[in-house]
Amino acid sequence: MISITPFLPSQALGEYEDKILELHRADAALNQTIPESIRSSTEWLLRLVNCYYSNRIEGNSTHPKDLLGTQEKAKENLEDSPDSILELLAHLEAQIKFKKMGASSEIINSQIFIKELHRSFYDGLPSSLLTVKDKNGHDTFDSENKLLLVNPGEYRKNLVQVGKHVPPPCEEIDRYMSWLEEMFNLKKIHGTTKVAAVAALHHRLAWIHPFQDGNGRVIRLLTDCYMRSAGFEGYGLWSITRGFGRDTKSYYAALAQADKPRQGATDGRGILSNAGLIYFTKYFIDTALDQVEYFSNLLEPRKLGIRVDYYFEMRAKGGLPGNLPLLKIAARDIYKLLLEKGSMNRAAIVQHLGKGEQTLRPILKQMDDEGLINAKPRRDIELMLSTTAVEFLFPQLW
Repeated sequence: MISITPFLPSQALGEYEDKILELHRADAALNQTIPESIRSSTEWLLRLVNCYYSNRIEGNSTHPKDLLGTQEKAKENLEDSPDSILELLAHLEAQIKFKKMGASSEIINSQIFIKELHRSFYDGLPSSLLTVKDKNGHDTFDSENKLLLVNPGEYRKNLVQVGKHVPPPCEEIDRYMSWLEEMFNLKKIHGTTKVAAVAALHHRLAWIHPFQDGNGRVIRLLTDCYMRSAGFEGYGLWSITRGFGRDTKSYYAALAQADKPRQGATDGRGILSNAGLIYFTKYFIDTALDQVEYFSNLLEPRKLGIRVDYYFEMRAKGGLPGNLPLLKIAARDIYKLLLEKGSMNRAAIVQHLGKGEQTLRPILKQMDDEGLINAKPRRDIELMLSTTAVEFLFPQLW
């Protein structure tokens, strides 16, 4: 028997039960208001945000500009890419894979699924990224003085210590993970308690620390999947990982609160503190609400339209940094039309704007070359989020 409270009913959170309802409403509102024309591009951008912050928490501080600028090149020339980029690309691929998979609530907390998250992140990475490092970046060795390596999708076989926390010994991991698999089955969790459960799952898996390395990234990937399965249909247009990564000190402090042993007879019945779990759950909810609010403001159509105007007006004047070439103001009208109407063919764009095809053709080509639109032959023109426009259209994203 595992003597740990898996999660607490939302009623135990007091006024935070109302905050959970607020979180659901805000998520639904964001999901309904985001323009369909940029939904896929926005989800792509948010995967980069998730990737950046999740890896930043683990010490990989590669800036998103470097990732954006080298993403396609790195895919084609993996051997020439630095480890820091390869690590981020692996994380991106794992996000894409599990978003497309759309894991059901029956398997979302299963050991098979969690192991596959870990395997998907590490498979294909060079040996340099499979070597377990200490906090100073040095290679680590087991009791037999053998180099410690990560085995993708396999539980650890060595004792570890994470800060002050000593996770369960390796021979007990299967038992703890079987407990986690049973207790966090979404089919048995209902209503607002689902949010309390996903917060607790985040901590409990971190506390077990089942893998030799990569636990943090796996836990945050699992949290993303669990949030979507718990009914947050707008998740992917906002990211709780961004909140964790922007203030890692508070993130680790909240996890440490839930690590505490039971503080007396009134602090629950398990070996871990119920008060500590409540603290982390409230931190989780506050962070989620903060991120939904941020992305709701960022993606609100009227405010987004104002930033689109500013970007293209500055491009027409040559007023933006970065040695960007001049771009005629008609590009703004094309972009805003596609933002409002969605994908359109060239004839329809010409008709709506009342400009000649010969006038628009070079503008469309330049926009396509810069990644502002996708204008493949004999296909409707689609709106894109250019790497050169992201920091202007989505300020303070990083």
